[in-house]
Amino acid sequence: MSVFDLITSRYKHIPYMDGRRAAVLREIITENGARDILEIGFYQGKSSICIGAILEDLGAGKLVTIDKGTARKHEPNILDLLEETGLGHRVEPRFAHRSYTWEMQKMIAAQPRPQFDLCYFDGGHQWDGTGFGVVLVDMLLKPGGILVLDDMNWSMARSAYHRERPGSVAGFSQDEREAQTVRLVWRTVLPHLGYAHLREYPALDWGVARKPGG
Repeated sequence: MSVFDLITSRYKHIPYMDGRRAAVLREIITENGARDILEIGFYQGKSSICIGAILEDLGAGKLVTIDKGTARKHEPNILDLLEETGLGHRVEPRFAHRSYTWEMQKMIAAQPRPQFDLCYFDGGHQWDGTGFGVVLVDMLLKPGGILVLDDMNWSMARSAYHRERPGSVAGFSQDEREAQTVRLVWRTVLPHLGYAHLREYPALDWGVARKPGG
């Protein structure tokens, strides 16, 4: 049995990367020869260990994944999962003090600058963070690199989190609350950067695009 099969079977109770999504992500990674991978938003680390397992089965590669420091409070958290699975050599978690965008700034400023084959983007979904975050991701993707956007149809108005916390949207206009902000980035920012829309996965709420060049 592959490492991927072991991981997806053993940890199927942990959200949010279910077996169907993990299998599609494996296809995308394998078909595009991605070995250096960036992930924005890992929550408990389920998606991270799935990617780590994919790379382990391929025998090469590493994932750098970023989330807020508050992710340490989850039970289990990503560090627990990496210790249990032995995939720490494939996955490097980074805990941001405030925002993943500042962590990416550090990566952009590093010499040599990291360059990734693929980014799985499941960070904060509001316009400001997603729009600016994707621009920063573009600076870290190799020419021809792949961007996988999660929650294409997310909106504050439809979010269970925000519905349960009405005060969290108090500063937003009604049109911004109702906007599908990740899809807005897909429709406006990515074409501006020259990305090709490769495919949408409506059942997964994903969009996959390719950076020009390569």
